[in-house]
Amino acid sequence: MSFRYITICAAALVLLHAPFGYAQETEAETDDHVIEVVVTADRVATDLLSTAAHVSIITAEEIRESGATNLVQLLERQPGVSFRSFSNEAQAQVDMRGFGEGSAARVLVLVDGRRQNNPDLSGVNWLGVPIDAVERVEVLRGSASALYGNHAVGGVINIITKTPNRPFEITGFGSLGSFGDAFTRQGRLGILHAGDGYRIRGSAEQFETDGYRDRSAYEALNFSFSGEFDASDSVIVSFGSRYSGIEYELPGPLTEAEFKENPRQALRDDFTNFPDVDRIPNSGDEVRENLFGTDLGLEWFIGELAMLEIPLGYSLKLVENDTESFGTYTDTELETLLASPAVVLDWSAGPFPMRTRLGVDAYRAQQDGVQFTDLDRENKSFDFELRQWAIAAGLSNSVQVLEQLDISGAVRYEQSTISAKNETAEIDNDTNHNAVVFDAGVVYRPNAVSKIYGRGGTLFRYPLLDEQAAVRSGNPAFAQFESQLDPEQGFQLELGGAIYVMPRLNMEASAYLMQLRDEIAYVGTFGVDGRNANIDETRRIGGDIQLSGEPIDLLRVSAGYSYVNPIFIKGDNKNNQVPLVPNHSIDAELGIRPISGLELGPAITFRSETYQGGDNANEQDKVDSYFLTDLFLRFRPSGIPGDLAISASFRNAFDEMYAPLQIYSDFSGTGYYPAPGRSFEIAASYRY
Repeated sequence: MSFRYITICAAALVLLHAPFGYAQETEAETDDHVIEVVVTADRVATDLLSTAAHVSIITAEEIRESGATNLVQLLERQPGVSFRSFSNEAQAQVDMRGFGEGSAARVLVLVDGRRQNNPDLSGVNWLGVPIDAVERVEVLRGSASALYGNHAVGGVINIITKTPNRPFEITGFGSLGSFGDAFTRQGRLGILHAGDGYRIRGSAEQFETDGYRDRSAYEALNFSFSGEFDASDSVIVSFGSRYSGIEYELPGPLTEAEFKENPRQALRDDFTNFPDVDRIPNSGDEVRENLFGTDLGLEWFIGELAMLEIPLGYSLKLVENDTESFGTYTDTELETLLASPAVVLDWSAGPFPMRTRLGVDAYRAQQDGVQFTDLDRENKSFDFELRQWAIAAGLSNSVQVLEQLDISGAVRYEQSTISAKNETAEIDNDTNHNAVVFDAGVVYRPNAVSKIYGRGGTLFRYPLLDEQAAVRSGNPAFAQFESQLDPEQGFQLELGGAIYVMPRLNMEASAYLMQLRDEIAYVGTFGVDGRNANIDETRRIGGDIQLSGEPIDLLRVSAGYSYVNPIFIKGDNKNNQVPLVPNHSIDAELGIRPISGLELGPAITFRSETYQGGDNANEQDKVDSYFLTDLFLRFRPSGIPGDLAISASFRNAFDEMYAPLQIYSDFSGTGYYPAPGRSFEIAASYRY
């Protein structure tokens, strides 16, 4: 595989400098707390009380106090956010608003506003962003297609990294854990420096684990360096570069009997559910990924009324996939390039303050792949090419009608072209998609610490590259270009409210209706008549509620409950449940503080039963519900230079045996992917 790594040069972009009216101050009219400013809900800086959406903010201080060692551990405590994995956290697929299989394609993940979703079925590398480098995480529940376009169906997660604000800051982290006889090790180092007119940051991280199951070990290595410079009083230029490398093993699915016998084993050589097929022992299934990325940006504050910003991003992802159990070895090279220039204006229409954002999003992805029949990659079977172009224009506007009432709206047009080529399978096709979506919201602030809002609009998602074009096979009977596959489309309605009397109380709640047509899923029998197709219309009715606060100085509580009822509303599966979506989810944590700097307590997780993945007919046994208990102890001693935090945790303290990911097919029956049992971890972080 050829190696290419290029640096992008950049230029102009428009963002907004001074928020108008109510958004000019970040501090609400309360002595207890500063109301946070968010950027994800409106794609411009707006305080929480003025956003017509259910948005949660996880601050750097909360991240540090959480004891989480990566983003998956941090985010899975959020109400309405779930993860499932075939093996490990590096492969974790996020789910919001109840999509089950393929859920990750319906949640947009951003780092500093730049897309991280891959154009194919591979998920986001959650280990690629060191958690020490994160300033805050904003979690937007619900569709934001009119603002962000593709993928923003179930929600948006925006990871915002730190900007240095001191002459010198150093952070260090180390942890050691175990699953009994299997160990995990992690180490991080970060350096931040703010000088006269510039700010720079660098970090390095290494993580490795033996894994809970046999053949589930993985190792990750991350490096990043970024900075920004004040070119003038009104112009800021920024840059960033990063490398992320990960290697992981694939233990494969277990049969029900194997799962009950020993959930820690890997796939064996007997195929209990399909005895006529020779099942090869999983002795060499593994993946190696290397990601190189660079970002450039420019912000130009044009007086006090406008800002221009031009963020640019480029990435190169090299993947070697050894699937020895199927006798295939595949190398792929994925390049992505994006640009999102925008201009934001603060102006007035008579007595009404207005904020307008006009932006363009351009995206290009190119994936080249080669498949071999041998590990040494000497005998090529075939090669393939996948391409995607997308261009979109969006306009959003908000107006302060009254001192306590705001109205907002957004409209977006997006067009995409997907092409594929596989000469061996006689495929050389392309197709075009386009979408027009809109969104409108209203928010009312009865007082300085609360809001009530309503919002609604349309949504869409394009097919992924390998949903549209299943070209990773040299056999014309299996390779397909699904020219008839349409984008997912639908609408969403949502009502909600929030109270921010922090630190004593923070309460947010929302209820929603989401309806989709042309939802994309894999149907049929693998290797026979299986293909990606638009399935019957679906509807989701649900709600999220979360509480957090410190009712007394010695106690901290956080709790969240999510309900979703996802059903098919047309076709042969009418009134059936969408698989792999629990109707009820609970996450809660109680922190007891007997002395200054010490906190200990339990954290619980509950997920109700679901139907197995692939079981749209709801005919198979259900995936069991599970209830997990974690125990934690965190200590931050005072009176020493810098900031030291020490934590210890027992995850799944009662060693619950469960497999939240179970996939059914006519070809192989039900495959079980066990989740980890009891584990122990001790960690220490230091900031100076």
